[in-house]
Order: sequence, then C-alpha cells, then structure tokens
Amino acid sequence: MILQLLPFRVPYKYLLLPVIPFLLASCNATKYVQEDEFLLHDYRIEIDNGRVDKKELDDYIKQKPNQRILSWRFYLSLYNLSSPEKDNGFNRWLKRIGEPPVVYDMGLRERSAEQLKLYMRNKGYYHAQVSDTAFFRDQRARVLFRIDAREPFRIRDISYFFHDASLAPLVLEDTASSAVKPGDLLDVDLLEQERLRIKNILRDSGYYHFDSDFIYFEVDSSLSGNQVDVTLGIRNFPVQGPGGRIMHVDHPLYRIRDVYLVTEYDADRMTGNGTGHSGSLDTILYENVYVVYKDEPDIRPSVVTQKNYIMPGDLYNATDEISTYRNLSSLSAFRTVEIRFSEVGENTGLLDAEVLIVPSTRQSFTVRLEGTNSGGNIGAAGNLTYRHMNLFGRSEQFDLSFTGAIETLRETGTSGYGNLLEFGVEGRLRIPKFLLPFRTDQFIRRFNPQTNIRLSYNFQQRPD
Repeated sequence: MILQLLPFRVPYKYLLLPVIPFLLASCNATKYVQEDEFLLHDYRIEIDNGRVDKKELDDYIKQKPNQRILSWRFYLSLYNLSSPEKDNGFNRWLKRIGEPPVVYDMGLRERSAEQLKLYMRNKGYYHAQVSDTAFFRDQRARVLFRIDAREPFRIRDISYFFHDASLAPLVLEDTASSAVKPGDLLDVDLLEQERLRIKNILRDSGYYHFDSDFIYFEVDSSLSGNQVDVTLGIRNFPVQGPGGRIMHVDHPLYRIRDVYLVTEYDADRMTGNGTGHSGSLDTILYENVYVVYKDEPDIRPSVVTQKNYIMPGDLYNATDEISTYRNLSSLSAFRTVEIRFSEVGENTGLLDAEVLIVPSTRQSFTVRLEGTNSGGNIGAAGNLTYRHMNLFGRSEQFDLSFTGAIETLRETGTSGYGNLLEFGVEGRLRIPKFLLPFRTDQFIRRFNPQTNIRLSYNFQQRPD
C-alpha cells in the first residue's frame, strides 16, 4: 500500500490565530499610559447597609476600568498590540476594535463620590457619608468608595392638600394602591411613582391638561427619631387673565365631542386641523364616529370602530387613547397611526379627536435568490412571496409563498451525479379577530385577538 501526501496550503493569517492569545497576554497593560499617569485597574464600593442595592450604586460611578472577559482586559490588550510609530491599516484596525486604556481621573473619582452621596439622600439616607480613596502601585490605580449609610428617614404620616377640591375624591378613592405609605423610607423614587400614579388617575378621569408637575410634596423633618411627615399637594391650573396676568383656577374637565377616523390620511389633502377636507374625501357616520375616506372605504368602517376606545360623550381618558393607538397599529392595513385632540372653542370643556391613519402598501411581491454549497453539493434556491395587507377589506393579511430548490448530489456507489428537486407552497392568513358566530366588538376592543390560518405543501424528489 502506497500513501501519497497531497500538498496542503494554509493561509498565513490562520497560522497566527493560535499565537494571538500569547501576544495579547504578553502585552504591557500600561503601554499607552504616560509616566505621570495611572491605569485605572479597578474600583470597589463598600457599604455598611445590606438593604442598599449595590448594582444601582454601580450606575453612579463616573469612571470605570477597561472591560474584562474572564478577568482579562481583552480589548485593551488588542489596542496595545498596535504600534505608536506606525499608521498602517493593521494598526488602525487594532485601535478600532480595541479599547484605549482608561487613565485614572481624580475629578471623576470625586464626582462619583458626590453622585453616590446624592443617591443615598434620594433613598432616604440624608446623613450618609461617602469617602473616596485611591491606591497607586506599578502605574495602576485602585479606587475605594466607603459609604456610611447611618439611620435613614422614614415617613410617619401622609396628608393631602387640594387647591381644587373636586380632585380629592378621585385621588383619595384608592390610597391603598399608593406607592408611598407610612413606615416607608423617604425615597424620592417612590414619591415620583406616586406622582405618576395620581397623574394617570386624573388623566383617565377627564383632566386632559393635567400633568405630574402640578403635584408637589412638602416634608416636615422637625420630628424626632428620623421621622418625617409628608404633605402631598396639587396646584391649580394656570390661565391668562385680564391684562395678561396669570390666574390659578380649578382644573378644566374635558369630554369628547366628535371623533374622526381618517382611514386614508394624507397631510397634503387635509386642510385646517384635519377634520376639514377637500371634496375628494367623503365622511360617513358609523356608530357615532365619523369615518373619513377617499372615494370608497378601503377598509370596512366596522373594523376601525371595533378597535377604537375614544367615543363621543365620554370623558377624556388617556388609557383609552393609548389602547386605541395600540389596537389600530396592530392592523396590517395601516402603516402609521396618529391621534390628535383639539379644544372646541374657548372654555367649552369639549375636545374633538382625530385618528389619522396612513394605510400600508396594499400589495407587494418579494423575490429572493440564493446559491448553496452543502458538503460540495452545488445548488440554487429561490423564493417568491405575494403579500396582500387588506384582502377582504377587514385588514386581513394574506401571504402566499412559493419556494423551489435544486441541488446536485453524488449518487451512492457511482461516480455520477443526480439532482435533488424541492418545491413548496405555503399560504397564511391573519384575521384581526376571532371567528365566532356572534358579535364580539367589546371583546375585540379589550383583548385585540387574532386568528391565524396556515396551509402548506412540500414536494421533494431525490435521485435514486
């Protein structure tokens, strides 16, 4: 038996791969650090209170060392492989994918300590002390932050003050869900959560212009034992009075007057605020909502109104606005959805709502071709997909895909070749509701259901 060794060539760049880890490990980490500078090696935070989240404290450190992979500064090592004297492509590549050394900065260390102290105050630890120390050795710097948390402030009692008495029942109705309760730490984040909760309650109750900036907190820290009393207040609404003087009045309450669903919105065709339009657009009243369209409705009005929460006569509700946007945006027939509100006249307490919908491209084709090489078997494959975004006028998305492939295969036991042929077809239909024999309008509004139907067929012929 004679063995013949065939020539085998390996590109030189692959020969370097096993060597790279040794080159990286041998690099001097302070190669690009000046003599009067220090490489930031690491930092550590020590705190005497286990209830404070150290991961959150990390976010307030303004300077962090080079990133590590399994305790190895891989990207710094790559950067250090480059040469300061050369400016060729390889050196630029090393510097681009590598990471320059993080040089210790005393100013950033002090700012980090200030931020840690501010964080502790915001969490209720008003007497917390933070010390920062740097240790230097072998042109490397290690930073230590020590936090003495001390006793935090806790809330003893919560009271409310309403400049507008009509807001009191809405706010006080569900204090059990309040983010701030007696016994809690005086945590700024909890106070902000409570402001957001109250804002959402009032905006869902008709107060269209209400914002969390109207809510303020007063803290009485004169109590003993690190306790505070908190007063939550709500300011009145500012309006311009006679002579341009700012007056503060009760917050205005708003109801919806008219709702316009513009199903083929085009800013160039619309006039005024969008509800007025040129003669090329028509309007029908469907279930108390005006549906605006061009020529013939591209989508059935019932499909749009089923997804709409904003109804004439209702108080303004921010959650209904968000739900309407989410439901309509989920329809394949629509590319973008925008909701606008405009006040009707002055001091009427009425809003007109405009839901401006830009339709998707109704039909499209997608063609994809590719070559394949599997174990030396050469082949080609193709895919043709037809898509209709509004098949039956109810925002049904229909996809029809045809796939084909051919691949040459070596026939077993022979030196010949044969062809592997494959063909497939798949149809998919997505319907934006459940197929039930009774009306499901409220169910569709609330849960936004979908029905998906898929059929496919695949044929394959292999050489014998």
